Amino acid sequence: MCSKCNSKEHKKVNNCHDGCVEEILEAILKAQWKVKKDQECSTSCHDSIKDLIGESRKSKKNTIPFILYCGDCSPFKASGVTTVEKHCKKKKFVCITSFIFRIKDLEDNCAVLELLTFNSDKKCDYKEPCSPCSQINHEDVDDLVATGICINVDLSCFCAVTCLPAVHV
Repeated sequence: MCSKCNSKEHKKVNNCHDGCVEEILEAILKAQWKVKKDQECSTSCHDSIKDLIGESRKSKKNTIPFILYCGDCSPFKASGVTTVEKHCKKKKFVCITSFIFRIKDLEDNCAVLELLTFNSDKKCDYKEPCSPCSQINHEDVDDLVATGICINVDLSCFCAVTCLPAVHV
C-alpha cells in the first residue's frame, strides 16, 4: 500500500508512533465484539468505546466509526464497488468512496476495514466526498450505513485516528 511510510525516517519526520493507531483500532474492535449479538470528550475514541460498552445493557449501538489519517496528515479515503438493485430491479454496479470506516478484523499490523456511507435513497445523485466534513456535515446519524465493501490496510501507513460517536449500523 505505502512502502515509504514503513521506513524509520518517514516515521520520525511525520511523528508516527508505532502501534498507536493499531492499539486504538484493537480496542474498538474488542468493544464492538462485546455488543455484537451475531458476531459479524464525547467524540474521543475513549468516550466512544465507553459509550459502546457502557452502563446501559440495552444499548443498540454496535459500531464506532472512525477516520484515519496518513503520515502526511491527510485523511485516508478509500473506494470500493458493490451492487445494488434500483427501481428497474436490475442489479447495477456502484462505486462508493468514503472517509468513514469500521473495523471488521485485525491481525498483526493488518486490518480489514468496512467502508461506511450515508444512505443515498433520499438523494438523487451520489456525490463523491472531497473531505471527511463534506461527507458527514448535516447528515442524519441514523442514515449511516454499512456498505459491505471491505478493504485490507497496513496500519503502519497511518499516524492518527479520529473516532466518531458510537452508532448502530
